[in-house]
Amino acid sequence: MLNRNAGIALSMLLAHALALSACGHEALANLPAAATPVTPPAAAPGTILMKGTVSDTAFRHVTGAKIEVLNGPQTGMTTTSDQRGEFTLIGVFDDATLFRASKDGFALAELPLGAFCERCNPNRWVNFSLQALASPVDISGDYSMTVTVDNICSSMPGPVRTRNYAVRIPPSGSPPANAYFVLYPTGAPFVKGWELFDGGVSGNDIGFWFESLVEQITANSYLIIGAFASGTVSASETSTISTVASGRIDYCTVDPGSGVLDDCFRSPTAVHALCDASHHVMTFTRH
Repeated sequence: MLNRNAGIALSMLLAHALALSACGHEALANLPAAATPVTPPAAAPGTILMKGTVSDTAFRHVTGAKIEVLNGPQTGMTTTSDQRGEFTLIGVFDDATLFRASKDGFALAELPLGAFCERCNPNRWVNFSLQALASPVDISGDYSMTVTVDNICSSMPGPVRTRNYAVRIPPSGSPPANAYFVLYPTGAPFVKGWELFDGGVSGNDIGFWFESLVEQITANSYLIIGAFASGTVSASETSTISTVASGRIDYCTVDPGSGVLDDCFRSPTAVHALCDASHHVMTFTRH
């Protein structure tokens, strides 16, 4: 038989358990009902995701540019370019849609949506090049151009680590001020169709874009330069222009039996001395 104290303890324990049970039922009863799933509204017909870029005429990213849709169903929609000069918009856009890019210090630019690009992701883009309001520095003239491979790439053979060419830079005002120009270096056997690169001036900033400049070194070897070089130059000192380039310089040797440049891109037997680096040096010295 339980003594009195044990009976009291047992009664208190049972009472506490019953109280907890009651509270539990009450809590369960007060839980909110499960939310009813909400189906998001269907996108309007013709809705697409498109992207774009904003750069200046020295090929540099422009951050914080305002992008505005000027017509069509999304008139008034805006966004801004990010640190890479890129932006994204989702809406109903077509070939007639017009966009505007603006930023302090640059002239306004307006462009239509670019043509459908099957291999691009996404398929529709618009790419702005903003012209600086500041007058461009005049770097026109005849120069010796020296390309030096980044020292980090020790595997690049000595004879192709430094290459020298001649180049003529046209006046900044022709084509129009702060616009791009095309450069055709000489002084070496360049492969037809791969013998040029682009230049641009934006205020005191300069840029050179090498999609692929290809020099034929021997009957079956090629130096392929794909890089972006940039620098700043003073209007009072343009005798030497120094730029630092980021990109890929590839010394490619192919089978002597073919000797064709295409083998550098498609043949598994091609031998590459590749330097993908960020401190190639490109110097332009005025004659």
